[in-house]
Amino acid sequence: MKILKFSSLTLLYLIMILSTESLLLMLTTGITINTIVFPIFNNIDFLVLLIKNNPWSGFLELVAQPVLIIGKSHTAPGEYLSALYYYPFNSLLHILLAALIASRVLYAPKQILRPAFIIASLMLLLAINYVWLAACCGAIPGWTLDTVLVYYALSENVNVVSRMNVYDAIHDWMGLLQLLILAVSVIILWRVTAKRS
Repeated sequence: MKILKFSSLTLLYLIMILSTESLLLMLTTGITINTIVFPIFNNIDFLVLLIKNNPWSGFLELVAQPVLIIGKSHTAPGEYLSALYYYPFNSLLHILLAALIASRVLYAPKQILRPAFIIASLMLLLAINYVWLAACCGAIPGWTLDTVLVYYALSENVNVVSRMNVYDAIHDWMGLLQLLILAVSVIILWRVTAKRS
């Protein structure tokens, strides 16, 4: 019974997290969401065959396939005006965060109300989300931090040259910054949840 309750709560919190991220995407882009697809299942036979024949190549191909895409589709299939891409790694982290929240609700509900828990959860989501935004001259795909930086540099009614200098200075360090935010958020979540409340 406890496993069923825990699983149900985990699924509920996962849906809540995905819904919140989708709502934030809609609010920041002004584009409504009309598509939810699971593209990894389109090539599942090929992936299974590849993993059997060449495990390493199969693993790399599996990691490169989005599990879930939530977004606003364009007129052509598989093209999006804006979308959230959930790859296996960040999907797993979303599920683990939902499971952590579910376990805290069941066994230590005071922990999820702590500012450190909320801030670390938001930092984790910021570090692991992959966003696709179509623009006038192409598209801006990337992790949330990359997308925010590109949007900052190319936003309208600003001096693009001065902002490009900031973009150039930060862009090379973006992967390291993302890993740092991910590590710090995981450490904070671990420390907050390790305490007895």
